[in-house]
Amino acid sequence: MAKAATGRRPAGAGAEEDLGTFSSAWGVFGPEHVPYRMLLLAKILDRLATRHVRALAGLSLPEWRVIAHLAVMGEQSASALSSAALIDRAEVSRAVALLTRKGMIGKRPNVRNRRSQLLHLTPEGQAVFDRVHDRRRRFFQMITSDLDEKELAVFDALLLRMACRAGQIERAGVSALDTL
Repeated sequence: MAKAATGRRPAGAGAEEDLGTFSSAWGVFGPEHVPYRMLLLAKILDRLATRHVRALAGLSLPEWRVIAHLAVMGEQSASALSSAALIDRAEVSRAVALLTRKGMIGKRPNVRNRRSQLLHLTPEGQAVFDRVHDRRRRFFQMITSDLDEKELAVFDALLLRMACRAGQIERAGVSALDTL
């Protein structure tokens, strides 16, 4: 497949052939079913990410997400991590327990809330983040390599608009969907 002068393939070029085993799932519903297609994409990306972080660091995806969020956000409670990453609290708790046993995160009392502890990366956890982060960033670049900067910015803005609308619906309650 020829690449554009930017080193990227032209938009949409070869997309159908690249779907592989997902092409039949992709075509079940038409293009007006964007959320369905987003879920399919999320599943593909989750599978790839799971394999990638396992190969790079021997971590599960929830463990990596805890490490990455602590590296970016700094010291946090498990509840704050769960909220920031939209990850189930039980999944965060399991990841925290495993990472603590592996010596990658430490805990200290939370003076603001005695029922929780503040989590932080240990030097070993920071080293894992430093080693894996650049490779994950390159993975993200590879996934979006068919989009130029303008397309990527538009796509990001559209995703944010959809996420905000979904958040409004979630806050209003699922019953709000019945009013449509």
